[in-house]
Amino acid sequence: MKLYICLIATCFSVSCISNKKTGTSTLKKEEANSKIIGKISHQYRATGCSIVILVNESALDAPLVLIPKDKLPDGLDDDGLEISFNYRVLRMPNPPGCDIGIPAEIKDIAKR
Repeated sequence: MKLYICLIATCFSVSCISNKKTGTSTLKKEEANSKIIGKISHQYRATGCSIVILVNESALDAPLVLIPKDKLPDGLDDDGLEISFNYRVLRMPNPPGCDIGIPAEIKDIAKR
């Protein structure tokens, strides 16, 4: 009897674990396909921050300001250019002159 209960409990737990793995991988695929829309800005150039990306600029709150860690590809460093991209926030100090914004790794960038 105890063996029967242990067998049922084991089968149930294996079934739950496999369902969780499937649901998580589906979510990651959906997140990978969605891109963020932003606008290139040079508004902080006077303070020493050469380029930032403004996200959700039309919101009532302040927009999210991303500071690209690496130089953007040629043709994408135009003030006011709308782009689509993915990003990852970096845990590092802001570059000199960039008091406003969050350092980020910008990936999969393209003109909109």
